[in-house]
Amino acid sequence: MNVLFIVLNDLAYLDEILEKFVDLKVRGATIIESQGMASAILNSEGLNFLMGGLFKGRTDEEQKYSKTIFTVIPDEETLNKTVQAVQKIVERSKKRTIGFMFTVPVTGIFPLSPKVK
Repeated sequence: MNVLFIVLNDLAYLDEILEKFVDLKVRGATIIESQGMASAILNSEGLNFLMGGLFKGRTDEEQKYSKTIFTVIPDEETLNKTVQAVQKIVERSKKRTIGFMFTVPVTGIFPLSPKVK
């Protein structure tokens, strides 16, 4: 069992990725707003002045925020199909930075619920 994380900078593909999750019977994904370090530094008045040179070449048109999608996938076959499907979806992007994916092994899931009296 693994959790698949997708940090998606090119948000044009978010809906298509979620539709593919449904097709592949991947359930229970969570999506959070996220921001990369470069964007945070460039948006910070003090740090932009001090550190701006590190991120020279980054344009204002680039996505400032991203979405981080994560979902627990119970089996290797579904995980591999999901990774391949996401790669296929985003390969047509013309943006320099589309995002990235990674997995983390899950050794247990512990549902939280109110105590039954």
